[in-house]
Amino acid sequence: MAHCGVGTRRACEIYIKKGLVKVNDEVATEAAYRVQKGDVITYEGKVLQLDKKYVYVLLNKPKKYVPTFEKLEGEKSFANIFSDKIKVEIKPIGNLAKASLGLVLLTDDDVLRVKFSNPGHPIRSIFHLILEKPMSVETRQEVEKSLIEKYPNIHTLSHVKGKGENEIGIELKGGTDEEIKKIFEEIDFPIKKIDRVFLNGLTKKDLPRGRFRFLTEQEAIFLKHF
Repeated sequence: MAHCGVGTRRACEIYIKKGLVKVNDEVATEAAYRVQKGDVITYEGKVLQLDKKYVYVLLNKPKKYVPTFEKLEGEKSFANIFSDKIKVEIKPIGNLAKASLGLVLLTDDDVLRVKFSNPGHPIRSIFHLILEKPMSVETRQEVEKSLIEKYPNIHTLSHVKGKGENEIGIELKGGTDEEIKKIFEEIDFPIKKIDRVFLNGLTKKDLPRGRFRFLTEQEAIFLKHF
């Protein structure tokens, strides 16, 4: 069931205990049942079929890479990173501008891409900002209050622990790196560097700049169903 995208293995066990799953029109009683060829599995009356094996890739984008798979003369792009390492056409979810760094999710799963393009399912991001000039704690508190009132998708604004007063973390749902740059220019705190460090539960842990990795099965399920 987990492979069909119903939920995590633990969640599927709960659905079975609740009697929501049938095997050949009989209510399933054992989560450990090994499905046989020809078995018809239903969940809440819907026949389950294995999902197509989509590709989900997390990239830690370097600066000055154009976010396209086209090979560009005199410039670097995603084509330089992936080359022929991915055999299917993948497209970005939560893309970043050329000058920005950090996490980008790429996939050939159009359903997931449509989901996160819907205002009802905004991408949750945390960006690490380095400002052109320091922002005092008092000013940051005032800015945070005014921005949250003006932009409901902004959740928090805080100084990065252990860093200088010009390093800020901003958490938001929806919005783009370019919109963040524009907002900070309007309040006279232009951004020198912007780096997405968190994207819908995914982080840069063990992912150096310019490298990518494939999502685990559980990470992909979480993105699709939560």
